[in-house]
Amino acid sequence: MDWSLARLGGGYGRIDGAVYATYLVVTDEVAEAEQDDFLRIFSHRPVLSVEARRWLQQWVKPAKEGTMQDVKELEGYDEMLQKLLDSLPIERRLAGLTPEERLAGLAPEERLAGLTPAHQLLALSDEALRAFPDEYLRSLPGEIQDAIRHRIGRPSR
Repeated sequence: MDWSLARLGGGYGRIDGAVYATYLVVTDEVAEAEQDDFLRIFSHRPVLSVEARRWLQQWVKPAKEGTMQDVKELEGYDEMLQKLLDSLPIERRLAGLTPEERLAGLAPEERLAGLTPAHQLLALSDEALRAFPDEYLRSLPGEIQDAIRHRIGRPSR
């Protein structure tokens, strides 16, 4: 078509040769160049500001009767929702989930990752803990001993 792209910098470009003036905006580049967090919502960049996150939260809510099209039906909705979730602190993303929901999908060894061997013992059932001799329990750190003895109803010695 004999069109050409003239790069204007900062993520902008002009396409020459068309009947009408045509401009190209590369949202990933413009969002970075202009530090535009609202434009980041529509780019492949993370959303950084609280204001942009709040705006996005308003738009990912289901539409009410008599209002605009349900945003869930729009192309890119899942990506926008994931971007919103990724922008939240981990504590906020996990708030309201039960322990079972938080651990869903993890293999047993992944559930215990980061725990000391003594703390891993607390993941055992009460029946398994009752099988440990007192001599072994006394070798554990005090807080672990106390927790196990409390759970299995065995007094401290």
